[in-house]
Amino acid sequence: MSQLKSFGDFQNWVRPSAANRAFYSPELDAYLDEISQLISNPEIRRLFINTFANTLDTTAYNYIREGKNHTYIITGDIEAMWLRDSTAQVWHYLPLAKKSKDIEKLLIGLIGNQVRCILLDPYANAFYDEEKLGYHASDKTAMLAGVHERKWELDSLIYPIALAIELWNITKDSEAFDATWLGSIALIISTLKIQQRLNGHGPYFFDRETSNPIDTLSNNGNGPAYKPTGMVASSFRASDDACMYPFNIPENLFALKTLKSLIVLFNELQITSLIEPTLELIEEISSGLDIYGLIDHPVFGEIYAYEVDGLGNYVCMDDANVPNLLSLPFLGVCAVSDETYQATRGYILSPDNPYYFSGSVGSGIGSPHTGDGTIWPISLIIQASTSNNDQEILDCLRVLIKSSAGTGLLHESFNVDDATDYTRPWFAWCNSLFGGLIARLVNERPGLLDQI
Repeated sequence: MSQLKSFGDFQNWVRPSAANRAFYSPELDAYLDEISQLISNPEIRRLFINTFANTLDTTAYNYIREGKNHTYIITGDIEAMWLRDSTAQVWHYLPLAKKSKDIEKLLIGLIGNQVRCILLDPYANAFYDEEKLGYHASDKTAMLAGVHERKWELDSLIYPIALAIELWNITKDSEAFDATWLGSIALIISTLKIQQRLNGHGPYFFDRETSNPIDTLSNNGNGPAYKPTGMVASSFRASDDACMYPFNIPENLFALKTLKSLIVLFNELQITSLIEPTLELIEEISSGLDIYGLIDHPVFGEIYAYEVDGLGNYVCMDDANVPNLLSLPFLGVCAVSDETYQATRGYILSPDNPYYFSGSVGSGIGSPHTGDGTIWPISLIIQASTSNNDQEILDCLRVLIKSSAGTGLLHESFNVDDATDYTRPWFAWCNSLFGGLIARLVNERPGLLDQI
């Protein structure tokens, strides 16, 4: 691949010219023109155009590699591809794939690259496009050339499956589902079975020399104690922070929903070889969630725990990164009206959640990743996306506009009392989620944005 493009002023973002974009799509520009004409608020219109386009404009590279269509998508200011982020960064483009062959090609190339990465190392969360060792080469784990970071996160294997399924649902194009893709699915299924830890801990370990305890694993790189539950263990969360307890409930709920959808895909593509082990996983994860996933909260009643260890210990909280408990309807796990979800939602959007913060800029969910007193715009986007209340949606949007601090883009996190104090000025995942939210609101709640 040729050198990555460089981009300038993230303090006052203006889309690069077509020739200077990482990926140019005339269909995207036409879509942005169509939707933006329906947005009267100039701040929302500017943010919509910039954020919806941000991944294609600045992070997505599509080219022929070893004779195959290949897409590499960096996160933004970190020049590596996360399996989770790269999926979430393009999700809002999926509806355009039916009309745009270029965007469909980009997505097929991304699925192919995700397959390549998974086959290289199913325990890694982030990869380079070259066979090199990089920033985390000194981590004590089975690090391979081409791996940026090797944190075992369950959702890293689930997001690529979800992307492939959704592209099939929209286009009915089977190009991505070749023998190599099927081999990656077989490896995913076997890895998930190993990480149920029914017969021992498995081969994964991770130890990093750091002063930050949530950036490495305890117990000589093995992580906290546990008893098998049938659920799949995860060493790290979607935030890349270490799990307090290894069975993360939203990650397992996301996995369960996606594996059920995978069975449907297998049947439609007449793939029979992996149905039995996938059904076994579905049954065991479902049973584990039923037994261990719910707790009785003294104020909110029956709610989902965030993490459990199978030994009777659990943590009540929610983190801004997706999958989280707030995002369950967004991920298709349950309906917004689901009673358990609503009780859980009440808890996590209250001060009872230790990572729910309030200040002069607004209120929302943060993360141990950025510390106390910071809100992640992703959490506000998900809050709006999982609400049926117009006022709640408008309140989230107003805080999101303030959080952009006039830059024209959204960020990883911001100080609850100072929107100009933010982290990661170029964070494409958040931008994609916001652009997708605005597009949905224009279509599903016409006129709502005029009230801002």
